[in-house]
Amino acid sequence: MKIKSLLPLFFAPFALNAQTKNTATDNRLTTELDKMVQKEALVYMQNPACVGLSIGVFKDGKSYFYNYGTTEIGKSELPTSKSPYEIASITKTFTGTLLAHAIIDGKIKMDDDIRKYLDGNYPNLEFEKHPITIADLTNNSSGLPQFLPDQSETFKKPMDSIATALSDFYKNYSKKKFYEDLHQVKIDFIPGTKFKYSNVGTQIAGDILEKVYHKSYENLLAEYITKPLKMNQTIIGTNSAKLLNGYSEKGKVMPRNINTVFAPAGGILSTTGDMVKYIEYHLGKDDKYVQLSHTPMPKSEGLGAGLFWKINTSEDGSKTIWHTGGTFGFSSALQIYPSKNMGVIVLSNESDAQSQGKLYNIAENIIRNSSKK
Repeated sequence: MKIKSLLPLFFAPFALNAQTKNTATDNRLTTELDKMVQKEALVYMQNPACVGLSIGVFKDGKSYFYNYGTTEIGKSELPTSKSPYEIASITKTFTGTLLAHAIIDGKIKMDDDIRKYLDGNYPNLEFEKHPITIADLTNNSSGLPQFLPDQSETFKKPMDSIATALSDFYKNYSKKKFYEDLHQVKIDFIPGTKFKYSNVGTQIAGDILEKVYHKSYENLLAEYITKPLKMNQTIIGTNSAKLLNGYSEKGKVMPRNINTVFAPAGGILSTTGDMVKYIEYHLGKDDKYVQLSHTPMPKSEGLGAGLFWKINTSEDGSKTIWHTGGTFGFSSALQIYPSKNMGVIVLSNESDAQSQGKLYNIAENIIRNSSKK
């Protein structure tokens, strides 16, 4: 499955030698996996807009890391497995994993009307008496918009201008204002019947988790995922000095994603070192939370979705569990192939209309070609 573009945000390879574009790398080119990664990475890095690229592979119980380019335009500083990137909408899979805990802990049910957990009256969050359920949030079939408030006019601007406009708008946007704006939403189809990508739905899922556990999303993330897995560099996005600069395709430094209101939808910073630990965790066949998070929920037929995970099923019945992410300065792709006991994370500090799809294809090609060996 080749993907060319995966916008909106939060939302055939050929051989090249190592001298092309003088791409810096720590790839030692000693194994077949090294050579496969090199082939894919160098194709990507030929785009003049590309800045840095970090790849993590978990295969047969071992971790491998590869880095290319630079952390910052104008510098000769190779990124590492400890370099933090915005992982954007891959964050949603963390929210899905937390939802699996809430389901198994008996805190929520997937067919619950989401209004059960919202303060105030929201008669608008239904269509023809069909309410939005938690399951509808997890497979992006709720009918909720991508952003609150509606940003369709903003997205008609040039890409660099959109980033600045949204950054300025959401800088002081509060959760109180979010729920005021939610009253203005109009649902125009029966929830659960159509795909409509929504950061808003994931944000509500995160808020429901906070309500039923009486803990912040950040604390839940630490308690159930990052501390047990020793993902010490995986945090909610802040204006961290350690975060790499993110760039547009024109080489312009993009605003950082520092508003934590939308943290459950796209607010996590992480590294390939930590994300390979996350891959290993999600390959756990005996972990009930993992397996539930990978299971399509009611009304998900045809939507190919678990708890915020996207699922591809091949002709032989094997599955790829995946997600991509993009902010205005970062792109990411995560693929997990349970039947091969393998997964790949690809992180880049550049974002454009094609970058998520290209990173997805890097991961897919590494996994597919490795399985032939």
